Amino acid sequence: MPLARLRLLLGAYPRVFWTLVVGTFVNRTGLVVLPFLALFLTEERSFGVVQATLAVSLYGGGTFAGGFAGGWASDRFGRRPVFLTSLLGGAMLVGVLPFMPTYPGILAVTFGFGFVGEMYRPAVTAAVADLVPEAQQPQAFALVYWAINLGAAVGPALGGWLATRSYLALFVLDGATMLAYAVLIAVGVPETRPEAAGPEATPRPRLGAVFRDGTLAVIALVVLLVGVGFVQLFTSLPLSMTAAGLSELEYGLVVTVNGGLIVLVGIPVAAWAGRSLPSLALPAAVALMAVGLALNAAADTFAAFALIAVVWTLGEMAFLPIVPTVVARMAPADLQGSYQGAQHAGWGLAKMIGPVLGGAVIAGHGHATLWLGAGALVLVAAVLLVAIQPVLRRRLGAAPAVPA
Repeated sequence: MPLARLRLLLGAYPRVFWTLVVGTFVNRTGLVVLPFLALFLTEERSFGVVQATLAVSLYGGGTFAGGFAGGWASDRFGRRPVFLTSLLGGAMLVGVLPFMPTYPGILAVTFGFGFVGEMYRPAVTAAVADLVPEAQQPQAFALVYWAINLGAAVGPALGGWLATRSYLALFVLDGATMLAYAVLIAVGVPETRPEAAGPEATPRPRLGAVFRDGTLAVIALVVLLVGVGFVQLFTSLPLSMTAAGLSELEYGLVVTVNGGLIVLVGIPVAAWAGRSLPSLALPAAVALMAVGLALNAAADTFAAFALIAVVWTLGEMAFLPIVPTVVARMAPADLQGSYQGAQHAGWGLAKMIGPVLGGAVIAGHGHATLWLGAGALVLVAAVLLVAIQPVLRRRLGAAPAVPA
């Protein structure tokens, strides 16, 4: 990127936004426990596949609850308290996890890590909506997504390398990067929540309006279906690749292909998809993800898994960063956090259902059935997006309003 263009981009957004982008990159680079948690539990702690995937699912259960809680709390108390509570608490819990002596203890701490450690995510998306005008939000969310995947281009490969030497190092790195993000928040991010109007200084979020919004419910369902398929790439894919005789490092490199491609072209693709809302580009992207997932059923070499990663990544780039843009444009100003929490809860529920479902399908029917089923599930999400296109055209073309 030419220096003049880089300066123009940096000047287009406030410094607080860029602090969030840098913090997101740092934290995502160190997010190495979850992709290797199933392998840690099966290889280091000698648990079965179903036990390992159940633990990963409980992390998703915590994320599901944490999405709602973090979104509500960021509207009620502010974005900054949620950031600090989530990152500091998550760092403490991930540090404790590898030392838990019993399986029930591992399950409890894993759930807590998911709940506390993921509460900050809806606060981040709400803060971006607070800081950035609507016209710039597609590119802003694309930049956050780019930072996530810049970290993903490094983190999984680093995690794979560390896992071949010491699983404990994974937990140390994950906790350290959460602490680093907390420090960035503490010194560089003031409160971004809009000031309350009227006599009540801190209004209580009207959660009934969130639950009555049928369009938001469909979007959350789409996120859930896509998420159940997508999470297999980070829980079941390492198991499928290990079963094919491949190593942890090779799995990390496949995920790095995903992150590297997004780093190269993710910003323009996501920004284009955001500017074209609403259109059939969004369901088409989800359908492409479905095809990529299903193709994993036929893969048995590193080259095949890496090439297939290109397919599902192309769909991912035009879908994942666009969801918060859609939700931000739908949400009333005082419910940004709660609306974002609803869609993040969809991801959390997917993380809860997906790993245990994937483990059960692998154990009962094999790896090929898992990937074909995941592709079919995500294809249903694409159909739902086509069905709500008329509603999205009306909602995104008007100013946000509280649904009746």
